[in-house]
Amino acid sequence: MRRIGKMVCASPAPRYRRRKFINAKACAARQDAIAEMGKTMGRMKEWLLAEQEMQDDEPMWDYEISFLCPICGHPTAGYMASEEFDTEIVDEITCLNPEEDHSWTVRIIRQNNRTVARLDGHPDVAVSVYPARMPDEWDEPAPEPGAYGIFLRAMNEWRDSVEEIARMDGLSSRNRMLFITLYSIIEAYFSDAIIGAAQVDTNLQRQMLKLKSLKDKTITLETVLDKPTIVRDMVKVALQALSFHDLKQVNWISEKAFTKSILPKDKDDRNLILMSVGRRHDCVHRNGRDKDGNQHDDISSAYLKKVGTIFEGMAEALEDAIRDTQAKIFFEALEREPEKS
Repeated sequence: MRRIGKMVCASPAPRYRRRKFINAKACAARQDAIAEMGKTMGRMKEWLLAEQEMQDDEPMWDYEISFLCPICGHPTAGYMASEEFDTEIVDEITCLNPEEDHSWTVRIIRQNNRTVARLDGHPDVAVSVYPARMPDEWDEPAPEPGAYGIFLRAMNEWRDSVEEIARMDGLSSRNRMLFITLYSIIEAYFSDAIIGAAQVDTNLQRQMLKLKSLKDKTITLETVLDKPTIVRDMVKVALQALSFHDLKQVNWISEKAFTKSILPKDKDDRNLILMSVGRRHDCVHRNGRDKDGNQHDDISSAYLKKVGTIFEGMAEALEDAIRDTQAKIFFEALEREPEKS
């Protein structure tokens, strides 16, 4: 401290204190990055659960990858998979920098029951890799009541997220994340709405017997006596095994069960939404690249909003079809009741 007249002023902080302050800021930034990576991996697990599909009998070897971007230090996380165990997996994973994302080539090497991951060109960067396999037996939850209301609330939140974090260009990893989330929302609605309706409507169950997994099934009278709900239960299991992001299949179910198509009537919108199924697959399984390695560069904020609007129209069409069918069944049941004397 130095006294100047009646004023007292503090001497400049020593340089070593300034260095400590800078180091503290760097540590805090690193801790924030690690915390953000934890959140990212949490979201990754949610995606994996939401996007879990029925696979063939051949096992899939799935891994979650995470590391800090060598350029900007932002968290980088991704998902890589292979049908074979003793093979090398190579894929590109993009960091989560909101200003400018960077892509890196990651290699997973599996030999002699040991799995390691490396970053091409940066052997000094620590890359975390761990299995992301789903349980062999996954108990499907019961369909949510009020599925359409849940869908509308989820879409409102999703649109808020698009306004807050989506990028104008079509290459952003954040846009791909929002695209996958959008599909998770519409899949959850389709699943809950259709399976929920099938549990209470025997006419719908009858239509579902045309599904590939059920059309050749036979059961004995003894089985029916032992378990009167056997058909309903078999339909439920068959529907739970479907991939509800297969929009053509969902539309087929709607046409057969509710006599109404839910695909857009506009030809361009119909083509756009059907082509989005392939983009979803590439974003979930190939980090946004097609089977030839080409990066999808058209998942812009405008594209997200367009697909979201089409999905809202499809959900409304399915909800109207389900309600119309239920009302028809109700009034037909009233007509069959004997008139009271």
